Amino acid sequence: MDFPVRLGRELGFRELIALWKNCRNASINRGAMAILRPIESIGGGRSVPKARNLLLTQPQAACLIALRHGKDSQPKIAIAAKLALAKAAAALRILARLGLAEHDQAKRWHPTSRGKTCRFETAPDQPRRHNGSLGPGGRRLLELLDRPTRGSEIVEKLGMTHQGVRQLLIKLHAHGHVNFADPENPFWIVMRAGDKTAVLSRNEERVLSATPREYATDSTKIRIAAGVPDGEVQQILERLLVRRFIETSEGLRGSRVYRITEAGLKHPQCVRPACCAQAPRPPVESDRVRKVLSAIFDSGELRIRDVTNTVSVPLQSINALMQYLKRKRLVKKSGRDLHSPYALTAEGIAALAEMKRNLDRQGDAALGRA
Repeated sequence: MDFPVRLGRELGFRELIALWKNCRNASINRGAMAILRPIESIGGGRSVPKARNLLLTQPQAACLIALRHGKDSQPKIAIAAKLALAKAAAALRILARLGLAEHDQAKRWHPTSRGKTCRFETAPDQPRRHNGSLGPGGRRLLELLDRPTRGSEIVEKLGMTHQGVRQLLIKLHAHGHVNFADPENPFWIVMRAGDKTAVLSRNEERVLSATPREYATDSTKIRIAAGVPDGEVQQILERLLVRRFIETSEGLRGSRVYRITEAGLKHPQCVRPACCAQAPRPPVESDRVRKVLSAIFDSGELRIRDVTNTVSVPLQSINALMQYLKRKRLVKKSGRDLHSPYALTAEGIAALAEMKRNLDRQGDAALGRA
């Protein structure tokens, strides 16, 4: 077996191609060239095939993959490729020169026809000194992220421009220091890598913020205040219940009502003051009913004659009113005797509390107008 063929089996085909190219470009003696020249015809006289795959660096390959997945702005491409913004921009320029990427007048990047289908191989990128080190700005930003934080809040606390904070966050993301709650809108909520806080979707955030603390209300009132679709609010409420950010109880008419818990109030995405959902309307709203329910509640139990004396209402009217309140399940007799006193039911206590809250809100509104 001659030397070139034996050398080809020992080194491998790719190594021989590289050796042949280096020797052809170098100034070497004729004897060495005579030994290596037959490499061109190894394999039964066939010529050495040309490599069909492109060779891209890791940043270039990551940017091309991001383009193929529909990322069209430099920040989104950099985030998908886990690169700093400057490095992503440099990689995109090289891809454009190679005819693999292009951008339109709106500076949106797209893969070319060749960029969509070409095959490529990846070579390691040349490491740079201090590539993963944090500067003063990066350290200050990470100190702020003791909890998931909005990008606008970071801008305000750092006293930097929006553009400066965006570049810094993308760099920290490239080095694995931060994560984004929403990849499509990365600067909405930013959090430290490894933060286990349960991040809510936008609609979950709206529902949580709209759920009141001082009183319980139904899903319809919450949906109106939060502005979420009717078919989605119930699923969101169930998810918030599982996470114990809200709690539920039985309402005045037997329906479920909700209120936010302390854990929900402490969640970083709970926005207060927010447009809280209104309380459900009580089954009764007249002043006379409120006075009767208040009198029974203050005494614990009252006979109809005592109610008449307390609220100064004729006996015949009180008889009809108490029968009405019994049908509404707001009062009940405490015994079986015909003249047994009346007491408030749980629904009656809840209705009275809501009537008093409405009265207080009306008073506050009147003071505000004055």
